[in-house]
Amino acid sequence: MTYPVKIDRRVWVPMEDGTRVALTLYLPDVAGDGPFPAVLESLPYRKDDDCFDRDHQSYTYLAERGIAGVRIDIRGTGASTGIITDEYVVQEQRDNLAVMDWLETQEWCDGNLGMWGISWGGFSALQAAMLRPPQLKAIVAMHATHDRFASDIHYTGGSLHAAEQLDWPGSMVTTNALPPDPEVFGDGWLEEWMHRLEDTPQWPFEWLRHQRRDEFWLHGSPCADYESITCPTLLIGGWLDGYVDGMAALAENLTCPTRAVIGPWGHDRPATGSVAPTLDHFDLLARWFGHHLRGDDNGVMEDLPPVAVFVRTDLPNDGREVGGFWRSEQSWPPADGQDLVLSLGDLKHDVTSWSGPQWVGAHAPFWDRGGFGSRDSAEDDDVSMCFETAPLPASIEILGTPELQATVTTDREVGLISARLLAVAPNGNAHLVGRASRNLVFPHDLSDPVSPVPGEPFEVSVPLWATSQVIPAGWRLRLALSGADFPLAWPPSTGFALTIDPDRSRLVLPVVPERGQDRLLDFPPADQIPESPAETTRWDSAWSVTKENGSSVYRMERGGTEIQPTLTYDTDQWWTVSVDDDDPGSTIAHTFSRASLRRPGWDVSAEGSIHIEGREAFLVTIELVAHHNGEEIYRRTWAESIQREWA
Repeated sequence: MTYPVKIDRRVWVPMEDGTRVALTLYLPDVAGDGPFPAVLESLPYRKDDDCFDRDHQSYTYLAERGIAGVRIDIRGTGASTGIITDEYVVQEQRDNLAVMDWLETQEWCDGNLGMWGISWGGFSALQAAMLRPPQLKAIVAMHATHDRFASDIHYTGGSLHAAEQLDWPGSMVTTNALPPDPEVFGDGWLEEWMHRLEDTPQWPFEWLRHQRRDEFWLHGSPCADYESITCPTLLIGGWLDGYVDGMAALAENLTCPTRAVIGPWGHDRPATGSVAPTLDHFDLLARWFGHHLRGDDNGVMEDLPPVAVFVRTDLPNDGREVGGFWRSEQSWPPADGQDLVLSLGDLKHDVTSWSGPQWVGAHAPFWDRGGFGSRDSAEDDDVSMCFETAPLPASIEILGTPELQATVTTDREVGLISARLLAVAPNGNAHLVGRASRNLVFPHDLSDPVSPVPGEPFEVSVPLWATSQVIPAGWRLRLALSGADFPLAWPPSTGFALTIDPDRSRLVLPVVPERGQDRLLDFPPADQIPESPAETTRWDSAWSVTKENGSSVYRMERGGTEIQPTLTYDTDQWWTVSVDDDDPGSTIAHTFSRASLRRPGWDVSAEGSIHIEGREAFLVTIELVAHHNGEEIYRRTWAESIQREWA
């Protein structure tokens, strides 16, 4: 049966402290039917404009199938009152539990709840499950993480993220500064907006004060207590997404009933993203929650193997369409996987030391790599320490987390090692298979910094991002090592020389044997996307890396316009990371973003920027300006100097 859907955007749930958390309800609308199970999503991305399009698609689809949709604006965002003080705070989790308690009392709800989301929403679902509320019967976490320090947009391998420190954080400066929509919120929206502008803190300062995996990052990280999650959990990740390691770690370590799907995508919804082949996640959500919340005998647990992976067969693998096929695995990592161990001393190589330049890595300058398309790596490889196999006598399939286990020496008490794994075609073109970097003060444990002793060899482990790739016979494998990963990892404060001992270093590749045809899966691409009443009339995205006058600059810009039934929503953002070729301490990162909402008689906007530079300390400046109907109503600058640790 397909239900008509009733949408109510003006629902608030009172919290104990008087804050009102706003909901939009998408309800199956048939008199005399129900009550129904419900699926929640809790986000700071505004339900009435920022996520209007995607929310409408997701929740009308579920409601038409008898599962109510509940979209939460986290306190201090969208139509909710209060202040949002940071991501994933205790108060946010308490509010979500209070909403669950409230839902259980509604006569249209049968008390069986699910939770899901992509990115923040996936984090939130995992964190709610760790608290084990009795109403929560199942979750879906898409593009989320197990470890907020090791695998998130703040730090990478123990170093501050550079470009990612600008992208999403820059957009949140402006998103957090937009007002409630008066057509939803009603009277008092302007006063609430001014309260929000005055009292919402700027989050990056606190992130920069925690430069190792400490209790700040372990809060809300499932790796701190995997066994606390007991409800059935569906994980959906993508090989090109920066959170793929989180999905792999959760698939390996969760002890609850779990299914995992890892596809070819980046940080997108599988049905509507920029990378093909797509997957109809709308249907998958409806079946998962239909079974676990309502008891539907729909075969979802039988149709999904413990782990479903998209095996990538073609290179390059980061364009708009990725070649490969779907296959089942019975565990993660695969139980029959083997380690292919390559001693670097046995591989073809020339140089074993590196001292620059700082732009190495620029051929693939993305953490979320979906659809961008990396360039040929020859220029980067020419200034790296490269170790290369002979042509492979037979094809191999890499599936899992490659790891570099190296013995290195540095001439400073700081340093960084970056590893790029490449597949080299017979014509000489090299394509990225995996990468990672490691701050050398965290040789093995991101919680336990140990400064290198200049001139003394020491061991360091560099797990590369989880990957899938078939390498054909006749191709070669190349490991390119350097002391820079531009513009992903913020470099150390000073130049250093890095030397590797090839005879005491090795690359460990997880490979699996050839599988039978019975392991193939039929996951048809999404062929019918739910309709939306919004229209995107503009979407721009462009990136570049330029080198001039001894300096390299990465620039990314994007923007869009969405026409919704009652307003127009515009966003624009650009960000740059620059570094002098011979001076890592010269790194400068800057972003500017603007968001506006307008309808006849009402025009509001927020503009924000983040600027970070500094050698011994991060010098951070954040600026915010807000306008109402063309008049500036708020302007503020925040500035702090935060000592750099272990860099």
